[in-house]
Amino acid sequence: MGVDLGITRLATLSDGRYLENPKPLEHSLERIRTIQRTLSRKRFLSKNWFKAKTRLAKQHEHVRDLRRDLFFKLGALLSQEYDLLVLEDLNTQGLIQKGVTRTRRMRLYDSSFSELRRCLEWVFLKRGKTVLAVSAYNTSRECFLCGRINQNLTLEDRVFLCPHCGFTIDRDLNASLVLLKRSGWVPSAVPVELRPLPPLPSLGLKKRRQGGALKQEAPPFMAGWLTQKAL
Repeated sequence: MGVDLGITRLATLSDGRYLENPKPLEHSLERIRTIQRTLSRKRFLSKNWFKAKTRLAKQHEHVRDLRRDLFFKLGALLSQEYDLLVLEDLNTQGLIQKGVTRTRRMRLYDSSFSELRRCLEWVFLKRGKTVLAVSAYNTSRECFLCGRINQNLTLEDRVFLCPHCGFTIDRDLNASLVLLKRSGWVPSAVPVELRPLPPLPSLGLKKRRQGGALKQEAPPFMAGWLTQKAL
């Protein structure tokens, strides 16, 4: 399973599914700023200052918890369906520093690619499965079909059109397929359309009873796809 990470779609999978970016920090930003303004008006170290400080800490904790819940559920879903996870070896801090605008830098920080990678790796390795990190260089510009580079592709282009062989596909899906190809696994078929993963709280994980306890179970329709389709 190749996974391309992004700002608009947090994760685009090589089987054609994708996860929208919930942007928890961006959606909580107004409330955080309101609490920060309230905190700035309180007398330093007063009882009301500590109350506002606690509220601010809880709001940041809520954002972190939402991210981690999403990341671990995504890891549980993918690790139940696949034995191999291929990720980009991203320099997240470098991406944030190179962000053209303040909004882009904030959204890169909000996406927390490094934490997402750690959570996915932890879940896969815990289940005895394989995680590979491959070079992220030119994954968006390299054609999955012919392997040549589209030098004219920009950040605004959402569709990849190869000027050499004419291969046309969603930009992020192409990148996830290129990652999978670089790891040595080449699917014999390319997904024809993108399909969104269900949102939280389920993320497509189904609960079933086993021994009196509830257990998370992923939908079986893509199980074994990688090993069956790989050469």
